[in-house]
Amino acid sequence: MSKKGLLALILLFTFIIAGVAEAVLETGKKTEVAPVDQRDWQVVTPGYGDSPLRDYAFMFDAGGLDGMMGVTGVPSMKIYRTIMCGVDLHNFPWSGSNAGNTNGTPDGKYLYVSDKGADCIVEVNIQTGYVERILANPKPFGIHHTQSMSPNGRYVFSTGELTGRMQKMRLSDGATTVLEIPPAPSSPDYPDASRDGKYVFSGNYYHSAVMVFSQDPFRFIKEIPVGKNPHGTNVEPRNRWVTVCDKLSATASYIDIRELKVHKVIPVAAGPLHNQHDSIGKYHYQSCFVGDSTSKMDMDRQTMVDEFPIHYRVGHSSMAVDNAYYFSLNKYSTGLFNPTGIVYLVNFEMQDIDELSPTYGKTVKLIPIHGEPHEARTIFATTIQRWNTGKGEEMYTKGYYLGDVHVTFDDAKLGKTSKERAWLLPQHFRNAKRYFTVRDDGKPGVTKVGDVYEVRLKNFSYGYVPRFVHVPKGAKVRVILTNLDKAAGLTKNPDVTMGWTVAGYYGGLTSTSGVRGMSAVAEFVADKAGEFEFYCQHFCGPLHLEMRGTFFVDPPGGTASLAVGDYDDMSTLHYQVAEFEQDFVVGGNKLRNTLNEGNEPSLDTPPAS
Repeated sequence: MSKKGLLALILLFTFIIAGVAEAVLETGKKTEVAPVDQRDWQVVTPGYGDSPLRDYAFMFDAGGLDGMMGVTGVPSMKIYRTIMCGVDLHNFPWSGSNAGNTNGTPDGKYLYVSDKGADCIVEVNIQTGYVERILANPKPFGIHHTQSMSPNGRYVFSTGELTGRMQKMRLSDGATTVLEIPPAPSSPDYPDASRDGKYVFSGNYYHSAVMVFSQDPFRFIKEIPVGKNPHGTNVEPRNRWVTVCDKLSATASYIDIRELKVHKVIPVAAGPLHNQHDSIGKYHYQSCFVGDSTSKMDMDRQTMVDEFPIHYRVGHSSMAVDNAYYFSLNKYSTGLFNPTGIVYLVNFEMQDIDELSPTYGKTVKLIPIHGEPHEARTIFATTIQRWNTGKGEEMYTKGYYLGDVHVTFDDAKLGKTSKERAWLLPQHFRNAKRYFTVRDDGKPGVTKVGDVYEVRLKNFSYGYVPRFVHVPKGAKVRVILTNLDKAAGLTKNPDVTMGWTVAGYYGGLTSTSGVRGMSAVAEFVADKAGEFEFYCQHFCGPLHLEMRGTFFVDPPGGTASLAVGDYDDMSTLHYQVAEFEQDFVVGGNKLRNTLNEGNEPSLDTPPAS
């Protein structure tokens, strides 16, 4: 090429670049990328920050240790409200059907969130934004998750992580079938139901297997060995595969639903915890705590195709209802925000996963959030009706339409009428005496000081000393919780907070946070006998699930166990609501194992042969 030709080519490129730059300046940048050496993973999107803003979707989250449901706008990521529900909220399905991905196919009426701290299921009316009923698990049960709805919306399936049990509950009245899962130790974790009404799948953490149950009759079928200590277990939208997060193997297992066996195991980033699928069953995402990332898999090819950085230590996750965004519910926010109190902040991180977007794979929103959310679901904002227009009575008595679907609150399937809409507030914190004090370095164990049983409990990554505590029924108890951790390890947090909650009857009285350098104290009367598991309600690291122990309140002249205790009385949950609200509590021991299995189908019409 001649010198003139080369010079002309250089000038041409110069004009092209200058023209593009001028066009961008004239039209305004859609995204502004931060300096590469500082935050090459994040983009700033000014348009999403404008107020007021009409969000096209809402993300509801189970807020974990603060006992509240949260509502966040999508894509603004503005916090709209919180709904007080209980002690330690974990997972939930929408009412409606489980068709689709984890967002299901909601009918716009309710959500059913598991309260691990209170050992119950809380029904929230998403139209009023208040708790409407409490569904009492038979005692003892020790619920962990209730993310699994039957295809016809009549039943939920729950895991009893703390007792090694599984449960099917009818939503109309709280009647249940409860199954024992041998051999011990058994720890059912995340359940999900197949979309065809046939199976329920649940990881069993200590068995390193996925359990398979039939939906009706609700019976155990088999265990399928998977990777080490499985956590998230989810059925993908097309009902072909169950995807499993093999937490300590750093793999994803794909179970073939037709053959009920593992089809393929693929490597992912370290510490996979939870699954999300897009709504069409093309891509599968896993949150990876240790890897500080999200792994993206192509479900047809069953191979990892991408990985996104997360900030920091992702646990749970969520998928936008239109597949445009992926949300990481991150456990730590080290260095990202100002402190707001004695307990560290967590955050929501919204990532663009639209492959045609210029910001694909980037973080477009990062916000501090309440509590420590466990799972979230998204729903189109138009699902929530406008009740402030004077038409509330008409909508409740005659119903309304979501598209071509008629919604009515006179719903026999859920045991409902339109005449009463409860507005319940949890009562079980009102007598709690909890406080912080100077660090206590006394020897761990139980000693009697006057008429008080003083329990010195030390916690660390990952356990408690002592692991077993006995007090007599009627005892005045003072628990002094001290966090012994000196290093944060893999958590990317300089000051890990531990927790302590005695699940069930004592949940609201004992839920305490153990920060380093201080001790936390809970005082209460042990007036109900039984065997109660205690656990850490703060996500403290990769082996957080193993932080457990047992609190025995022994009856006079005996020793408490899962068979010996005041379980019938506690199962009424009379202590969670006011006396005049008892009619809004259903289920409990009186309806345990009263389902007519074999005649409790998960499909209203049999599938075509």
